[in-house]
Amino acid sequence: MIQSLKMMSLLGLSSVIVACGGAGDETADSNLRDTVQGDAVVNLDYDVTAYLAQQVTTVSAANFSAEQIIRGELAVTPTTGANAGNEEIFDWTIYLDENTFEAASNNTLTLEPGNYDLELLVSKGNQQYAGFTNYTLGDGENDINLTVRPVIGDLIENVTIIDRLAYFKFEYPSNELSALTAPAMGIQVDAAPEQLFTINSATGLSNTYVNLPAGNHELSLKLYDGATQVGKSVASQEIQDVIFGTDINMDIVPLYSEVQFILTEDGGDANLSITAPAEVIDEVGGTSNLTATIALVSSKNPLQESSLFFVQQPDGSYLADIVITDLQYDDVTVSISFTDITTADEVASCNNNWLVDNQNQAFNCDITLIRRAVVTGNILAVLGVNVENTEGEPVSGAVITNATGDVLGITGSGTYGTAGYAKLYLQAGTYDLTATNPANGRVDETSVTVSPLDVENLLMTLTTPPPSGFDPAAWTYDGVAGYSVSGADLNISVGSGGGGLNASTTIAQDGFISFDWAITVYSAGQYGDVIRYIINGTQYDLSTAGSASGSVSNIPVYAGDQLMLSTWGTTQSSSYAASFTNYTFVAN
Repeated sequence: MIQSLKMMSLLGLSSVIVACGGAGDETADSNLRDTVQGDAVVNLDYDVTAYLAQQVTTVSAANFSAEQIIRGELAVTPTTGANAGNEEIFDWTIYLDENTFEAASNNTLTLEPGNYDLELLVSKGNQQYAGFTNYTLGDGENDINLTVRPVIGDLIENVTIIDRLAYFKFEYPSNELSALTAPAMGIQVDAAPEQLFTINSATGLSNTYVNLPAGNHELSLKLYDGATQVGKSVASQEIQDVIFGTDINMDIVPLYSEVQFILTEDGGDANLSITAPAEVIDEVGGTSNLTATIALVSSKNPLQESSLFFVQQPDGSYLADIVITDLQYDDVTVSISFTDITTADEVASCNNNWLVDNQNQAFNCDITLIRRAVVTGNILAVLGVNVENTEGEPVSGAVITNATGDVLGITGSGTYGTAGYAKLYLQAGTYDLTATNPANGRVDETSVTVSPLDVENLLMTLTTPPPSGFDPAAWTYDGVAGYSVSGADLNISVGSGGGGLNASTTIAQDGFISFDWAITVYSAGQYGDVIRYIINGTQYDLSTAGSASGSVSNIPVYAGDQLMLSTWGTTQSSSYAASFTNYTFVAN
C-alpha cells in the first residue's frame, strides 16, 4: 500500500511503516516478540545531515529546484524468528526540500513483529545517501530515528552492505558548527572534483559513509560558511588507509597565516616571515596571478605597506620574507590582503591586532578566503569608506572596526584608491563602524545599513574624541571639600565647617551630558546645603533642602560652554556627602 505524504521542509525525513505486532521495547524477550500479534504503526523519522549542493570546479551558478524527489531502496531484514536473515527490498521515494532540510517518504509497509535491520539507500543523480538502524517493532506506535548521510566514494550496488561501510568522522564540537550561518563541507577524494555538501545546522554533519576500495586514499576536507572557507583538514591526516568497516577520523583546523617578527632589543628594522596556505594561492591560479600586500600601523608606527612575493615550500604552503623599517614596540594593527590580478577580486584577507614587545614573536592570523566557485546565499554589498581629517585631508592608516572591535580594513592599504580609502565587502545588515587614527587617537563613529548588491560610499571625518567621564586632563577642582574621582564618578565629602567643591570643564564639542546625583546631609536641622550644575554662569539647582538624589539626562551643551558641577554647605555646621556619578557625554 502506498500513501502520498509531502512536506515542504527538509530538516527531518519522515516516513510511515505499518507493521504487525510487537512492542517498541528493545529489551523485551525475543520469544515474547515472536508470539505477539496485532497491528503496529512505525514512524520513521529522518535526520538529513547534508545534501550535495555542487561540485566545485569553476565559477558557476547551481541550478537546483527547491524541492526534489530522491529515489532508492529500503532493505528490511529480520534478525529474530523463523525469517531471520531473509531481507526484503522495497522501492523507496523521498521528497527532499534542500532549503529547509526537511524530508518525507511516501511508503507504507506491513511487517511481522520482531527485531529488524533497516537499511536505506537513495540517490539523486550520481550522489547517494544512506541510513542504517536496528529496531524492535512492537505493538502500538513506534518512532524510529534514521540518520541519512551522504556516501563518499564509489557507488553502492547493494543496499544491504550499508551497516558495514566505513565512516568519515569529523572531530569538532557541534556548538562550533552552529556558530556558522551557512555551514558546508567540501570533500575531495583522490584528486577528483571537490563535492560541496550543505550541512544541516540542526543535526550537524557528524560523519558520512565512505565506500572506497581498501587501501590508501587521499582525502581532503574544507569547511565553509557560505562561500567563505574557514577551515580545512589537517595535512598529516589526509592520507588514509581505508579498511572495510573501520572509521576514518579527521580533524578540522582554521585557515590561517603565520607572521613572525624578528627585531632587535630596541626595535628598528624588523624581519618578517609570512606564510600563506596553499588554498589562497590555488584560488587565484598560482603566484603569477596574485598580488599580496601587508599593511602595518600603530600609535608609534606610521602606516607602512609592503608587497609580498610568495614562494612555495616543501610542505605545500607559501612563504614571503620582507623587512619593515624602523618598527617600534607597540600594539600594532596588521592587515594582509590577497588579490587576483586577472579579475581585481580580493579573494582573501587577514586583519589582527598584535602586541609586538620583544625580539622574536610569531602570530597566527585567521584567513578569510572567499571561494568564488562556491554558490552561496550570501550576496554581498560593496562599501567604499573615505576617511579624512577636519581639514578635509585623506587619512592614511586609519583602522576601521565594527561594533565588536573586529578589524575590517585599513585606509590606504589597498592596491587601488586614495590614501584615505578602504573597500569593505559586507553581508546585508546594519553595521556600527568606527574609524580610528592610531597616531593621534582621533575617531569617528557612524552606522550604515547595506542590502545585497549595494554599492555604497561613506565619508568619515576624524575628530578629537570628547573626554570620557571625569578625565583629569579636562577637569579642574577648587574648594574646601574633600573629593575623589574614579572614571565617571565624583564623590565629595564635607565633615564640618560648610563650604563645598566646584568641578569645572570646557565642553569640547556639541552634544549632551547626563549624570546621576545624590546628597546626604549629616548635620541635624540643616536644610540649606546645595547641589547644582552651572552652564555659562546659569545655575540649575538639583536640591537645596536636606538629603536627596536623582538623575538628569540629555542636557544640551555646545562647544566652548563652561560646565561646573557644584556643592555648597551654607553654614559652619554643615556636614554632608555628595556625588555626581555615571557622568557621560554623547557627541551630537
